[in-house]
Amino acid sequence: MESKHLIMGTAGHVDHGKTSLIRALTGYDCDTHLQEKQRGITINLGFTRLSLPSGNTVGIVDVPGHADFINTMVSGACGIDFVLLIISADEGIMPQTREHLQIMELLGIEQGIIVLNKIDLVDEELLELAEEEVYEFVEDTFLATAKVMKVSSLTQAGISELIREIDDYVNKIPQRSAEGFFRMYIDRIFTVEGFGAIVNGSVLSGRVNSNATLYLQPGERQVRIRRIERYGIEAESVQAGDRAALNLVGFKQKEFSRGTLLSENRIKPTNLIDVKIRLFGGDRQLGIWNQVVFLMGTVKQMVRLHLLDQDELVGGEQGLAQVYLPRAIVPVMGDKFIIRLSSGDLTLGGGEIIDPYPLHHRRRRQQQIEIVKKLSSGDLAEIIAAEVRKSMLPVSLTQIAEMMNQKVDALTESVYSSLAGDIAFFQSEKQIILLMTKLKTAYKNKVLNSIRLFKQQNPLSEEGRSFQELLGIFGEDRNDITRETLTMLLEEMETDVQLRKAGKTWVLYNHIVELDPEFNRKIQAVMNYLLSCGNNVPLMAGINEAAGAEGIEEKELKLILQQLTRQEEIIHYQNSYIHSQVVKLAQAKLTSFLKQHEEGITLAQFRDIMQTNRKMAALLLDYFDKKNLTVRRNDVRYFTTQYKRYLES
Repeated sequence: MESKHLIMGTAGHVDHGKTSLIRALTGYDCDTHLQEKQRGITINLGFTRLSLPSGNTVGIVDVPGHADFINTMVSGACGIDFVLLIISADEGIMPQTREHLQIMELLGIEQGIIVLNKIDLVDEELLELAEEEVYEFVEDTFLATAKVMKVSSLTQAGISELIREIDDYVNKIPQRSAEGFFRMYIDRIFTVEGFGAIVNGSVLSGRVNSNATLYLQPGERQVRIRRIERYGIEAESVQAGDRAALNLVGFKQKEFSRGTLLSENRIKPTNLIDVKIRLFGGDRQLGIWNQVVFLMGTVKQMVRLHLLDQDELVGGEQGLAQVYLPRAIVPVMGDKFIIRLSSGDLTLGGGEIIDPYPLHHRRRRQQQIEIVKKLSSGDLAEIIAAEVRKSMLPVSLTQIAEMMNQKVDALTESVYSSLAGDIAFFQSEKQIILLMTKLKTAYKNKVLNSIRLFKQQNPLSEEGRSFQELLGIFGEDRNDITRETLTMLLEEMETDVQLRKAGKTWVLYNHIVELDPEFNRKIQAVMNYLLSCGNNVPLMAGINEAAGAEGIEEKELKLILQQLTRQEEIIHYQNSYIHSQVVKLAQAKLTSFLKQHEEGITLAQFRDIMQTNRKMAALLLDYFDKKNLTVRRNDVRYFTTQYKRYLES
């Protein structure tokens, strides 16, 4: 059986002995900074590991207990699997004890052990009273059924029993799932000579291997993993629940700032999020607009918080809000956060992100609030539908899954079984694409209108709009998703007998071109005139005169020239119309000459072999340049490499 690797955090009031307890458990002192030694408190996150008798390993995050450093505590808690709530037997429950437990609950920690420390400072009677106080304190929390272990870090009393309890506890806790894509906040960075930049963090989700490429975010800077260590030991990979050290190639310390995240996927940055929020009990209150400190992972920002479904929120209540961030973050739906007073001296509460990319809700319209409420329910079908409704373009289920840090397979069943009626989807070989039903109808109408317009402008054409031309219904957004959407739209419209293929184009299903003999005669008359011009440039005045003599009206002539150009019966270049036979003959003569003359051909030489004038010769040579048959160097033309290879093949 493969050994487990979990992360255990410490929590509790300042000076209740968290760091000394870790030293007693592991022999390692997490107070490694001079300032910590001098002040006797843990400021920066401390990390060590505990090897258990069963062979399992626990990475230990020693979070600071002082209220000034709650933001550091939150950055450590984001990857914790279970917690040791440490309470000093001589002092009992203190303000930061309550605050830490509330924060742990809001950050989604659901497992833990309670430790009554410093039992050497109290007698049996006081110890019993302290234990009763602890049971009352955790009665309605996730630690309600947790064991209370009594220890002394100083005398080592109860330490071996605590280690056995941690070992038993780890055996009962399932290994954190490695599903989702790799994400890790950087909470420490340093440089090692000969290796370069080393970054530390707790892996939030997913798995990553050595030599993998990651994105440094916000932004899309790419870095590569040269080496991985897990709990100080080199490893081939790390996954959710691991404490990791990554040696990065292409990373510079100056690129690091608080809130920097490593991810295997690009995550779109955002300055606006919708959240579900809960206030701690007591004298806490929020109005419609608030300025608070926002803490998430290693992110710390002063933000504006706008209540959506209520005008006021008081201690113990929960509601919905929109958060405005001055600097972009890269969150995922479901990420937990904490909020504190702007003065930084009181933790108000916290919650989770329910929409990383919401619409703006400044006016708090009821329809918008109802959408946010549906998102907060956690119902997958509602979340999928809400994301689709926000976009005026098709979206892939893969995009939604990445935003939620879910696997596509986990969302597919909801699409098949319980998708809202106003959402449509296409299933291609590669992916599922979703869009609003009304948008799908609008796209179909745009396709039909585009083809009808082409028919009006080209009544003689047997063909219609090409796929590339029809992509214009999506504006400038021509990507894999819109291409697949158009492919499936056209296939559906063909099945519904609205369209049919005509060559490489699409036409209306009932598209017919019927020309009477008289109109055919007019077309042939135009062709004959252009052919009769031979090696002379046909002037537009001459074409108009010849057309008039045949009874061809100006509008008819325009249609005829457009159609013949589309069918490549004539060539339209530099406002001139030339019969395709003339162009083909010129190309043949040019090719024959250049095969025999590697020194190239001048304009004068080409004019002579064509027995034409300078204007026609220049026009044809420019046309061959454009078609990439020849290339001009000074006043001489040569075969292009591409055309030469074609002739030799």
